[in-house]
Amino acid sequence: MTDWILIRNSLLVSGATTVLAVTLGFLAALWVAGLVRPWRQVFLVSGVVSLALPPFLVVNCWLHYFGALGAWRGWLPFDLFSGGGVVLILTLLTWPLTFFWVLSAWSRLDVAHFESDPAMTGRWLVRGLLLPAARSALAPAAVLTFVLALNNFAVPAILQVKVFPAELWVAFNTLLESRALALVGLSWPLVVFPLAALIWLRRREIAWPRITRTVPPGVFRRQLGPVCHGAAGTVAIGTVLLSVALPLTQLGGNESTWAELPPAIAAGRRAIWNSVQFAVVPAVLGVGVGLLTWRRPLGTIVWVPFLLSGVLVGLAMIGLLNHKATAFVYQSVAVVFIALTVRYLAVGWHTASQALRSVDRELTDVARLNGASGWSLFRHAHWPQVAPQLAAGGYVTYLLCLWDVETLVLILPPGGETLALRVFNLLHYGHDTHVNALCLILLGLAVLPLAGWGLVSWVTSGIAGRTRRAAPGILALAICAGIGGGCAPSPEGATPLKESRWFSHVVIIGSRGMGIGQFSKPRSLAVDRQDNLYVTDMTGRVQKFAPDGTWLAGWQMQETEKGAPKGMCRDHQGRIVLVEPHYARVNHFEEDGTVARQWGVEGVEPGMLAFPRAAAVNSHGELYVSEYSLVERVQRFRESGGEFLNAFGTRGRGAGEFNRPEGLGIDSRDRVYVADSCNHRIQVFSREGDFLREYGRPGSGAGELSYPYDVRIDAEGTQFVCEFGNSRIQIFDAEGHSVERIGKPGAAPGEFANPWSLALDSRGNLYVADSMNHRVQKLVRRKPLSAANGSPGGAS
Repeated sequence: MTDWILIRNSLLVSGATTVLAVTLGFLAALWVAGLVRPWRQVFLVSGVVSLALPPFLVVNCWLHYFGALGAWRGWLPFDLFSGGGVVLILTLLTWPLTFFWVLSAWSRLDVAHFESDPAMTGRWLVRGLLLPAARSALAPAAVLTFVLALNNFAVPAILQVKVFPAELWVAFNTLLESRALALVGLSWPLVVFPLAALIWLRRREIAWPRITRTVPPGVFRRQLGPVCHGAAGTVAIGTVLLSVALPLTQLGGNESTWAELPPAIAAGRRAIWNSVQFAVVPAVLGVGVGLLTWRRPLGTIVWVPFLLSGVLVGLAMIGLLNHKATAFVYQSVAVVFIALTVRYLAVGWHTASQALRSVDRELTDVARLNGASGWSLFRHAHWPQVAPQLAAGGYVTYLLCLWDVETLVLILPPGGETLALRVFNLLHYGHDTHVNALCLILLGLAVLPLAGWGLVSWVTSGIAGRTRRAAPGILALAICAGIGGGCAPSPEGATPLKESRWFSHVVIIGSRGMGIGQFSKPRSLAVDRQDNLYVTDMTGRVQKFAPDGTWLAGWQMQETEKGAPKGMCRDHQGRIVLVEPHYARVNHFEEDGTVARQWGVEGVEPGMLAFPRAAAVNSHGELYVSEYSLVERVQRFRESGGEFLNAFGTRGRGAGEFNRPEGLGIDSRDRVYVADSCNHRIQVFSREGDFLREYGRPGSGAGELSYPYDVRIDAEGTQFVCEFGNSRIQIFDAEGHSVERIGKPGAAPGEFANPWSLALDSRGNLYVADSMNHRVQKLVRRKPLSAANGSPGGAS
């Protein structure tokens, strides 16, 4: 029954989007066809920008206005987290398809069509001439809009609307291959409709959009009449304002966004580099494959993965490459290059094919008569003619790869997080200025090739020629380096940590899977008084392990429909505390999984919980809970019954203010350490919540942090911080000075992929939830602490 609901939701969302997008696109074309050149150019550029804006940027804008704390919710209570919200955003993203195609169809009309019957004006002109002339354009525009909306992943996933692409991702994260493969078999609309669209389009002569025109705007405007033209203009202007002006104004008009920009850049250097290389290499490969194969009849084949959901392409990459023989590819950036090249090959191939089929044959014949052939013929006769088209095709591919989330979300190698994926993950918890800053960086990367193209035009032909000749070699070296940099499989047993002063070796606990002792993105850790380890992951399971890694027991959380639990510690009675952010609940479990106590009321008032993320208990048995999204604060409760004591913190970047407080730690003096993740720092507070000090700044060097997600403090005051963004553990002394960094992005023992959580046992051993490697790593202490001097009970 659930699967049929998914089919219904998917078809309703894509169908409604198609109707609205085609209607808005047609009316916008009706308006623009009657405009003089300057205003026409403005609207044409607006259409291109609307089509090129990344989906998550547009979603971020509308979350600002209609999210839980939206600026417009007071006077217009529109529920953005609904099918209507998805339809709204997808419509604003896809209306230019119809707009450009209809304008292209009307470019074939001439003045005689309008003057043949002067009485045919207003709506009669639309019904009798313009609509029939646009039918050849409306059909392919509607089909393409329907297919793209059907397979869109980012918008419904962020807005939590159950459609097939989003559910495939959720199923793979929570139930791994079992449920995901079952959904693949049932998600036939995602495959059937794109294939049917390709077969239908192949049998029709499709004229690709052009922006030239033959009918003077005055004639068009006069025949259409002021009423019809004005009504179309009202709709067109409103559409451009909502789809282009509003997102860009909201993005750049907030001073806090610009204040967040420098730290976002400093903490995101690796993600920025990943975004660039993951966009440039597939763009170059796509155009290159197009140049080599343009004579072959590959048109239908290359468009199939483009029209399919990127989640399906990612699942296909997993099925093809996740084997021992191909592990060196699957565990490196090569899998990203392959997946994105396959997904967006259609753009580069079609551009190259169209460009080379339209070269001047006479110029080619002259070049051949002068002895040119092969490479010299292409370089001197064809390249000057096709270079602009190839550059345009490569740039479009670059943008598509830069925005891509759905293809990469399941196959990303360790350390391969892109800015787009970072924005996508952060948007699950609502809009904020930090997301705005990341979107600004992405837009900067989007215009980077245009700036580079302008720079190249100033370079002398000799240097440019050498650069072009060296490019294939440089690209090959880059790809080889990516493959060679693949992560080696983790060996069993203990692996020495030779460079660490604190830890002698690392032991791997668990692997990816749904079985006993296996994990799917472990999120939180805790240890009990016997140093047994508790792990919760994306499936909503809690598993218990002995100190040597032996599986002991486990239980399943009852509710995971809204989301999995995140945040664990041990309370004063030795019970395991587990936080459920999406249900605003705190659970206290006995060691066998029996619920001892459960409390929490959803809300933003003091004592209520609004998306709680972490918990920690001090020596007095007081429980601290961090929250973000609707509020940014830490609350203190009496352990028994969750009685509210006080709260501290608010949204901001100053001392005592938070931007997504993720993890909590307590030291032996009951001071509270808050992992202020999007401010890239650790803040320290007194037991009552008075600000004491802070350390850390954005970056990847010593003492610098990138999205710290958790912090633990041993009895000697040594502080251990896991950095989600830098994929490492950084150790600070009691004064907050960096003294050691452990690990780097990778899958080998002692390397990490977006670690989420930490736990310290009584002997000072450190457990790390190595999330994207689907395992827990135990860092064994060189000089174990005595039981009397172990970590504070509540801190773990």
